[in-house]
Amino acid sequence: MIIGRDDGSTFRDVLQMLRKNSQVRVVFEYQTLAAALAAGLGHTLSADFVIVLQSCSDEYAQHDVNDLIGRCLFGHLLCCYGPWCTADGRSHELWPIACRIPAASAASLVELELLGFQTETRALFPMSAGEEVFAHRSQFPKILEAKVHCKAIVISNDSQLRTTVAEILATLNCECTYSPLSVTAIRRHLATQHDSLQLAIIDLDETHRVVQACLDVLHAEGRITTSAGMSACFTSRENSATWTAPPSLHFVEKTELLLQLRRLVNRS
Repeated sequence: MIIGRDDGSTFRDVLQMLRKNSQVRVVFEYQTLAAALAAGLGHTLSADFVIVLQSCSDEYAQHDVNDLIGRCLFGHLLCCYGPWCTADGRSHELWPIACRIPAASAASLVELELLGFQTETRALFPMSAGEEVFAHRSQFPKILEAKVHCKAIVISNDSQLRTTVAEILATLNCECTYSPLSVTAIRRHLATQHDSLQLAIIDLDETHRVVQACLDVLHAEGRITTSAGMSACFTSRENSATWTAPPSLHFVEKTELLLQLRRLVNRS
């Protein structure tokens, strides 16, 4: 079941994935929570997975959200929120953390949850703690493609972050290398490589001047292919809001690394 209004862009990825997936049948669609509840959701109407689209913070009333959670207590319930709702988790808690996911990560998470149906994996309880949510969403499905999706480079001065991201990309069958965030190090690294890169992952926790210089080197060397020439950055929402980035730069939230990297790799 899908609840909410489609604005044509924010939820495009997750809606396309649902409607094209042969294992999914969208049985009901409602514009508002109130309409779905009035129609008998959780009583006379049932669905294995309920997905709510939220475009703005005040779109749904708290009592309707609470009612929906109560009716879907042991099922799969997910609120996919748009960019205008990013601060909701800090300013007010309309949805439990176990039920919230940014629209940019929603398609990947729903795919993983659908795979969970095949293995009879239980859905997260709505009151699950943040650590439980992180652990649940960091699990990879056992079904992986044998081919290498793409060649990637991880660029960061944080060695732990480089290692973590490289491990995630390796699980996604990417051939991955990494480098410190410096023009000299990147040039030295590229000199030892012969193939083009489809994906560059760059840490924004340095000055914009340094990051831009590193991006310039990658593009000047012609080492990022144009067909899948996506550069991704780990960043906080606050940092990305002040960053004037080139159109090819896709922002990735550090808290959603697994899901958003999976989305980028699939696109490349």
